[in-house]
Amino acid sequence: MADKDGKYIHPILGVEGHNHLNGGGFVAETAHVDCSANVTPDARVSGDAQVYGNAWVSGNAWVYGDAQVYGDAQVSGNAWVYGNAQVSGDARVSGKTKCPSGWNGVIFCCNYFTATVNDGFVQIGCQSMPVSDWAKVTKSQAVKMGLPASRYPQYKAFIEMLIKEGGK
Repeated sequence: MADKDGKYIHPILGVEGHNHLNGGGFVAETAHVDCSANVTPDARVSGDAQVYGNAWVSGNAWVYGDAQVYGDAQVSGNAWVYGNAQVSGDARVSGKTKCPSGWNGVIFCCNYFTATVNDGFVQIGCQSMPVSDWAKVTKSQAVKMGLPASRYPQYKAFIEMLIKEGGK
C-alpha cells in the first residue's frame, strides 16, 4: 500500500519506489526517470538506472544497475537492461515471454555485449551455444571472441545469472 507520497515497497524487487506519472510503471527511489520518459504499468526501473528523453520502458522490461535508456530508445517485452549498458537514439531492445523451463526469446544488454536466448541456446555476437557451454568459456577464449578482458567478470556473472534463473 502506498504512503501519502505514493511510495511503496515493490512486491518482487523489495525496494521502495513509486509509480511513474507517465505510464504508471515502478520506479525505485534510487533511480531517475524524466517526466518526458514513459514507464508502462508492468515495467520496472531500479538501482541507479536512468531513463530520460522520450525513452520508453514497457511490457515486463526491467532497467536496473547503472543502465541508461535515453533519446527515443525503447526497452520492451521481458528484456533486461543492466550494468553500465546504454540504450540510446532509436535503439530497440525487446524480449519475448519467459518459458517455465527457462528464458526464451529474451534479449539482454549488458556492458559490452548483447545476448539473445532462444530454445536453450545463448547467442553472444556471432557465437551460439547452450548456456552450459558458455559457462566453460575461459577468459582467453572470451577475449579471442572479442570480449574485452576487463569485462570478463561481468560476462561470467551474466552467465551465472542465466544458469541460476533457469537457462539450460
